[in-house]
Amino acid sequence: MFHGDTIVAISSAVGAAPRMIVRLSGSQSLPIASQLNIETSQPISVPRLRFRGLSIRAWLYLFHAPRSYTAEDTAEFHIPGNPLLARMLLDELIARGARLAEAGEFTARAYFNGRLDLSQAEGVAATIAAGNEDELHAARQLLAGELARRVKPAIDLLADTLALVEVGIDFSEEDISFLSTEEIQGRLRNLDRMLDSLLHDSARFERLHHVPRFVLVGRPNAGKSTLLNALAGHQRAVVSSVPGTTRDALSAEIVLARGIAQLFDVAGIESAEGDNQIDRQMQTRSFEMIESADHVILLHDCADTQPALILPRQPSLTVLSKSDLHKSSFDAEIKIRPHSTPRKSDNLRISALTGGGLQNLRHRLDELAFGKSSSATLAMNARHIQAIQAARDALSRTLNQALAGGPELLAVELREALDSLGEITGQVTPDDVLGRIFAGFCIGK
Repeated sequence: MFHGDTIVAISSAVGAAPRMIVRLSGSQSLPIASQLNIETSQPISVPRLRFRGLSIRAWLYLFHAPRSYTAEDTAEFHIPGNPLLARMLLDELIARGARLAEAGEFTARAYFNGRLDLSQAEGVAATIAAGNEDELHAARQLLAGELARRVKPAIDLLADTLALVEVGIDFSEEDISFLSTEEIQGRLRNLDRMLDSLLHDSARFERLHHVPRFVLVGRPNAGKSTLLNALAGHQRAVVSSVPGTTRDALSAEIVLARGIAQLFDVAGIESAEGDNQIDRQMQTRSFEMIESADHVILLHDCADTQPALILPRQPSLTVLSKSDLHKSSFDAEIKIRPHSTPRKSDNLRISALTGGGLQNLRHRLDELAFGKSSSATLAMNARHIQAIQAARDALSRTLNQALAGGPELLAVELREALDSLGEITGQVTPDDVLGRIFAGFCIGK
């Protein structure tokens, strides 16, 4: 991927927009950019670009190495947001010597040139892919180097211990001891506690990336389909006053304050199973959806006085529907067996038809989906966790076996643990340990 030549790509989102960005990076970026008959040489300017018979006004931003995203000479053209125009400019720059960038190549160059570590590079991808506020917060932490900052004390302590063990091997014939057995054991236990705390205090991107699933349940004609359409913002389900219109589970994405959630509308639940096979299959399907959902929302017609519903789990939220039709029935008692009756203060009153109460409902759904406040927990992906666990395994072997096997075996296990942690940022090399030896001791005096 990293060839050292000059690459180019459209760096803004796909589709029409007020502005689009075409980016060059590499040693020939500035000479190639200057070939387009630009009428200025200022680093930030509003020149006229001329290519392929066109003359367009554009913003040109020039970044000289190493003060750019990739640490290479970089040129960015900010042009009117026409995808065809951006593609034409891209083709022109390729014709003048640039190469179309591979996926992620700008960030890869930033890593190889020392502008980002591996975890920060992953933060770039995570920021682009973030689907809710928690994911975006976690991605920004990675991009800001928070994971590298949190793991650095453990890397430093481990590298210092390895340096002391290795220099002790070099001076073994002179009967010099730099670390006692007790000191080594204490350091290793401290390292394990540090890594365990890091894992314990961190969430996982896989969990953050999960799209919350809500299922709407209630009796036939309770207003579930109307509510699904209202929350989705379009006509997703057929709405009818005839009970039993919904025969299978329908779903729609709903936009909440902090992310996207999936909302399912299932067939209405009767107090007893239907008499025919289709009714029984509908009930079975509804119960399966209830069991698999993250949250169950019970929708209850506020004028309904029928016997209590039997649900396999307690609803996360009870919503009284059709408030526009039954304004005098707001004190209706909601009964759900086999669980306890929710307090009236826990019930939301809405009208999906008029929109009354929907804002409060969206707020409650957002709290259920993403928590009452944004989490400040550091998030790691599977690669980070695997690297930390591999380091802990090496430390465990060191405590159990290496001390009895001599300093050479101890150094091997410590090096394996250090290499595992170094995989997180991609920046630990043998020279790091060598540098610590010479920095910490006056060898030769």
